[in-house]
Order: sequence, then structure tokens, then C-alpha cells
Amino acid sequence: MKVQKSSKEHLHDLFTNPWYKVLFDTFSAIISYTHEFYKQKGLSPILFPITTGSISSPMGEGSDSLPVQIEIKGNKVFLADSMQFSLEVGTRLAEKGCYYIMPSFRGEEVDERHLNEFFHSEAEIRGNLDDVMQLVTEYILFLADNFLKNNQKELKMFTDTSHIAELVKYPTRHFSKITYAEALKMLSGIEKAINIDEYGNKIITKYGEKSLIAKYGEFCWLTELPAKIVPFYQASKEDDAQIAKAADLLAGIGEVVGCGERCEKADELYNSLQYHNIPIDGYQWYYDMKKLFPIQTAGFGMGIERFILWLLNHDDIRDCMLLIRNHRQINFP
Repeated sequence: MKVQKSSKEHLHDLFTNPWYKVLFDTFSAIISYTHEFYKQKGLSPILFPITTGSISSPMGEGSDSLPVQIEIKGNKVFLADSMQFSLEVGTRLAEKGCYYIMPSFRGEEVDERHLNEFFHSEAEIRGNLDDVMQLVTEYILFLADNFLKNNQKELKMFTDTSHIAELVKYPTRHFSKITYAEALKMLSGIEKAINIDEYGNKIITKYGEKSLIAKYGEFCWLTELPAKIVPFYQASKEDDAQIAKAADLLAGIGEVVGCGERCEKADELYNSLQYHNIPIDGYQWYYDMKKLFPIQTAGFGMGIERFILWLLNHDDIRDCMLLIRNHRQINFP
């Protein structure tokens, strides 16, 4: 088990270990390139509050994170695990859609793949699943191309950049698509590739994700996810309510991007809440928005630290924190 450094030890490393200067420059470059990309696409930058009464992954089937609840002035609220709901509001005000880079909070234990607090690059657009998958593909290639052109010197201090060059030069070798059902068949004989959750759903594990990456290449799409294993706000296929209009993009240590088409109308949302056994409490406003202002949107979230793991060919996300955050202890600053 990796032992977390003390604040004093980390402070020393922060200013003496070149890893952290490269990490700082990488974060900074991602922010700059993201703004440049969306300026070209006509999407609006926006900021939102980090507290909410409506978590995007409530406990129940389809939840992919644990909520972080806090109390302010006697009111119990949550730190946002995603600000997707706010982005859906913003996309009803923006001509094409909106985006942000902001922190997200999760209640899981910190390990080599998960952080309590990480940075999310999220966007919501007017469109469907195909539209947002195309946007994600273009975004990843834009980031990779710019890192290859402008940041090779720093990256080469810690990794060979051939994987970035290969992605940029031969993008058609990547972004292949495999359905969840096909993936389960392919992984059926691989040890620890599939797990059964508490509801009896078959879940592809980190070992399964790595097996899929090895077979289909970096940045492969896992599509047609079972509706039961994704959050309630994802729309379902018209001809099969058990399949969600959602997809995950796999690279490096596993899932880097999650995306989906949202329920457009209020009755679709209500049926999905029932399907996931989630009460409408806390989501009445969301239902009302869909009823009063129904538009088709789709969106995605990219974990920036997970993308950095791929850039730097690294395998432990805990090394991608400039300022350590572990909710089990007080961290400084």
C-alpha cells in the first residue's frame, strides 16, 4: 500500500522534484488548449457553484460514485460530483452549449485510479450521443496534437512521446467501438475482467478495461452500456429501454471519458428515475426543466488527471495531485 506523504514532505517534493513542475505545466496547457478548442467550436465557458442539492449519482443502481455531504448553516447539501445538471441549464441559455474545468468531489477511497477530489473537463451541447462522441474525439486529438507540437520537451523528461505521435498521425487506428455486450463476451474467459455488483449487474473491471485497450487500442469506445449501470439521467434507446445512449472512452489505466445523451422530456426522465429506483425528491426542478424547456442535449466529462496519466505513461493517479487532497485527513494548504 502506498503511504501518503506528510504535508511537509510533499511541500519539499513540490519545489525540488521536476515531476511537479512538469505536472504544473501540463495542467496549465490542458486548460489553455481546452479554452482554445471550445472557442473554435463556439461553446461558452461558464462557472458554477460547487454545492448542490441534486447529486448526479445518487445511491442506487447506476451510481458510479459516492456522494460527499456537508452541512452549511444547518442545511445538508452535497459537494458536486459533477456539474452536469448545471451544464444542462447553461446549454438552454447558450446557442451551442457550454463547458468548464472545475473540481469534482467523490466519496470513494483514494487509490491508484481514484481521487477524492479531481478536476473535470466537462461540456454539454445541443445534440445527441453521436454528436458528443464526435466532439470528444476531436477534443482528445486537439489536446494530443498540441502537446506533441508544444510540450514534448517537458513530457520527454518522464516518458517517450511515441504514443502521442502515433495517436495524432494515425487517428483511424484508434476510437474503435465495441458494445458492452460484445465486450462481455470477449472478456468472459479473462480472470477478474468481470465483476457482479450488488444488484446482479455484470461490471467490466479495471482488468477488463485494460484487456479491451490491449485488443482495440488506446481511446476505444465502449458503447451501448446497460441502462442499469449508468446514472438515471442518460436516455435509453427507443427500441430497447435496457440499453442506454451512453459510452465510455478507454485509454491508459481505463475509463478517461464518460458521455451520454440526456433524457429529453419529463416523462422519459420520470420513467428512468423509477427504473433506477430513485425518488424524485431533489430532482423535481430537473423534471420541471425538462417539462417546461425540453431540448435534446448530450455531454461528457473527462477526468483531467486520468488524461495526464495517459500523456505521461504513468500508472498511479495519486502522483497527479499538485496539492494533496485526501478526505481522511486535513491537508495543507
